[in-house]
Amino acid sequence: MMTLVVGDKEYKVKFGYNSFCDSDLLDRTSDAMGIIGELQNASDKDSMAKVRKLFTLTRDLLFEGFKKKNPVESVDEVGDILDDYLDEDKENHGLLDVFTLLAQELLTEGFFGDLLNKSLKEMENLKKRTASKKK
Repeated sequence: MMTLVVGDKEYKVKFGYNSFCDSDLLDRTSDAMGIIGELQNASDKDSMAKVRKLFTLTRDLLFEGFKKKNPVESVDEVGDILDDYLDEDKENHGLLDVFTLLAQELLTEGFFGDLLNKSLKEMENLKKRTASKKK
């Protein structure tokens, strides 16, 4: 679980089981990781559309991540929290930084990360058992 500190308030961000069942955030996050690399080679019109997708996805990720520990009323409220966070320290608080933190939380730390790690461990154990049976 990650914590986003905005002013004197701490927001807990946690992606649970429902985050994967009730949304397309995993697919969109995966797509956005590709968008970041494409931005340098895109036309101005394409770049703006891709940046908008990244902004929208970051807000949606935060909205979903807030649901378990500090639910908010709307994605607009999350947008206001992001505005405050980004205004706090423009040098160290960039939207790309927030997106990266959220993507890391989604893919490695939350429910999906636990599931992925368990699956990888089970695959390793299966390989070991299979290898020992061959001996």
